[in-house]
This record gives sequence, structure tokens and C-alpha cells, in this order.
Amino acid sequence: MSRCQKDPLRPLTEEERTVLEQISRSRTGPAVHVARAKALLAVANGRSYTEAARIAGWRSGDAVSHLVSRFNRKGIAAIEPRHGGGAHRVYGVAERERILAEIRRKPDPEQDGTATWSLSTLQRALHRAPDGLPQVSIYTIWVALKEAGWSWQTDRTWCETGKVKRKRQGQVVEVTDPDATAKQALIERAYLEGESVGLAVWTTDQAGPFQTRPYLGVSWAPEAHPVCLPHEYLRNGTVKLLTLFHPADGQVRMKGVLRCTNSILHPWLKEELTDILDTLPSPVDPADPQANRVLWNSWFEGLSEPPTLADELPPLRGLLVLDNLAGHKSPSLVQWLFEQGIIPLYTPLGGSWLNMAESIQRILQRRALEGQYLETPDEIIAQLEATARGWNRNPTPFVWGGKRAARRRRSRERRHALGGSGAYTKRPVRRKQTTVEKWLRANQMTH
Repeated sequence: MSRCQKDPLRPLTEEERTVLEQISRSRTGPAVHVARAKALLAVANGRSYTEAARIAGWRSGDAVSHLVSRFNRKGIAAIEPRHGGGAHRVYGVAERERILAEIRRKPDPEQDGTATWSLSTLQRALHRAPDGLPQVSIYTIWVALKEAGWSWQTDRTWCETGKVKRKRQGQVVEVTDPDATAKQALIERAYLEGESVGLAVWTTDQAGPFQTRPYLGVSWAPEAHPVCLPHEYLRNGTVKLLTLFHPADGQVRMKGVLRCTNSILHPWLKEELTDILDTLPSPVDPADPQANRVLWNSWFEGLSEPPTLADELPPLRGLLVLDNLAGHKSPSLVQWLFEQGIIPLYTPLGGSWLNMAESIQRILQRRALEGQYLETPDEIIAQLEATARGWNRNPTPFVWGGKRAARRRRSRERRHALGGSGAYTKRPVRRKQTTVEKWLRANQMTH
């Protein structure tokens, strides 16, 4: 027979129930928060305190009773555990904000002795500042940065998608693409859904110029005898690379050229795309022209200036991802693509990372040119095209945000910090208990 509840759980509001359900399903939040949310939801669903304790992984229903009483007074704040003994935190919200304000400040090499903050230089700056923290430790700084989502990372170049800087009349101005978000969504949708609905998704890009010079690279060589390349070379022309890539099966079509004007690029694109369309199943005239028009328009959703479509549209057969260049938007090329049932999807300004043709170009460029010294443009073209043919004999399909991204996310979630340092392990390191600690644990009184 269950005991009479002196302070039963009050009815939950819809907002409180939603928050508790989100916390109870969390896989990355603190375990104590998840357990308390599960216990409160169990009681709210009519379970006894003993059953709620079992669901939360606790030994006694008394802990649930205390939690319910605290929840009735403080609401969702009861999920956060109270101070459990030991020294109180010396550095509160104001001190943590002071640390974050310091790291957001660009260091002055003359005053701070560095151009990039490290933990030690940041500690020195906080010690010296008139309004700083004269006793703060490196560990406290590290904890504050970790809690705020900062981490020690390798520098890299970047560009903001949808914004680029251009030189106009001798001045540098920032140009913004108003359709950046819509274009990114359409291209990602093409990668994720295009092939599954029967559309061939290809990407195209142009790489180069590649000069006739020695290209540094890494290769296997006898110990202490690396491959040597000449340090002097003659400039003898450059090469551009035209690329058409099919991520679904990894097939790539490449051609090396000396120039990459529209008069060279457009005929090559038309020839290759015509060959690709011939390999696809024969198109069938749509039974409902209106539904076919709706399908075409779905690939222009969100664009501020969608293209004007003809009255009669052919069946949609493919999607082509291109860079946002003026030559790619030539009316003659766009009209030809529409007549063939192909919709061009243009990357936004600063969004060339959305074009998977650039990825295959970097891979094949590295395989073909690194560690080589090719003295004529014809040799560079032959090397690049031969490498592409070798790739096609054993291609690798590309998946947008595939298993590798999921593995990396799961790996980050499984890491365990080691003793307050910057090191992590895949499994938690459990400290060996002494005999006294084992005895105390076995004879601990519950409350």
C-alpha cells in the first residue's frame, strides 16, 4: 500500500510537458537532467513514486518525492541540481563574461605580445587589465571557454555564403546575394532527393589554370632519398580543366583545354549532356501538362527572380549544378538546357562549396600533378585526362552529408574529458577505488 502523498505533483502546463519531453529524450544533455525529467513525466502520467524512481534509475521513491515538491515550487528550474557540497564557484556569470569579452578582443601584438590568443597569453592579459581577474587560473579560463562553446582549432580560410567583396570604380564594396538561402536549399535538395525521383543530377566546374612548373607532393621513396624536382623552370603556357561530375555513381568527364571561353565551354557541355541524355530512359510526354509545370516550378521555389518558362515544357529529366558565372547564364545555353529537360541550379555568391565538382577536381588534380614536372601544356592535359579515365574504372560515389558526417557527429558525442585537461578518450577512465572507499560505498546510508 502506497503512502499518502503530502505534496502531490501539480498539473503540468503544455510548455512544461514539452520541455520535459525534450530533456528526457536528450542524448547529449547531463544525465541528471534526463533522469529528473523522466521521473517527473512518469509521475505526471500516473506512475507511483517507486515506479518513477525505477524509470529514472534511482533506488528510492523518496528522491522523487523531494523532486516533486521542489518542482511544485520552482517549476522547470527543479531539473537543475542544487549545490552538492564543497567549495562554491568563485567565478560566476560576471567573471565568465569578462573572460569571453577578453577573448573576443583582437590582441595587440605591441601590448599583449601575441597576434592570436592562447590560454597563457589570455591569462596574462586578464591579470594585467585594470578591470581583469588577477587570480584567474588557466584551468578556469579553459572551463569558461568550453562552456561557452569555444575550442582550440586549426585556422582556415573561409568565405560567408551569399556575400563577396568586389572592386567597383576603385572602391571595394560588399555584394550580397538575396537568394543565397533559397539556392543552397535547392542544391541540397537536388543532392538528397534528385536521383530518388528519377532525375539525373550532374555538376560542372572549370579548374585551373595549371602552369608548366614542378608541383610539390608526397610520395614513397627510399629512406633519406626523397624525390627531387628542379627548382628552376620555364613558363610554357597554362591549362584549364572542364569537368562534368555525376555524384550518384562517381563518374566524371574531363577535358583539358588551353582556354575556357564560352565558345569552347558551351559546345563541350552540350555535347557531353547530349551523350548523357542518350543513356537515360526515353522521355515520356507528361499526361498532365499542369502537373509537369508544377514540378518544374518546384525547383525555383524561393528565388526572387525565377526564369520565365515556355508555354509547353518537355518532361523534366535532369538537374545541373553550376557556379554563379555570367557565362553560365547565357540565354542561348539556358534555353538549350530547358529544351532538353534540364534545370540549371546556380550556386550562391561565395557558395562554391555546394558544387561537388570542385571536390573531384581537387582529388584528381592531386593524383595527376603532385610530385610531377610537366614541361608542356599537352603533357598536363594528357596527365589529367588519363587520371580521370583511371578514376572511372573504379569510381567512388559521393553522398551529400553522408555516413562520414554522421560518424564524426557520433564520435564527438561519445568523447569523455580527462581530468580537466584538453584530452579526450573514447571510453571513460574509471579511477580505481581504495579499500576504504569500497567499504564506505557498500555501507552508505540512503536517505
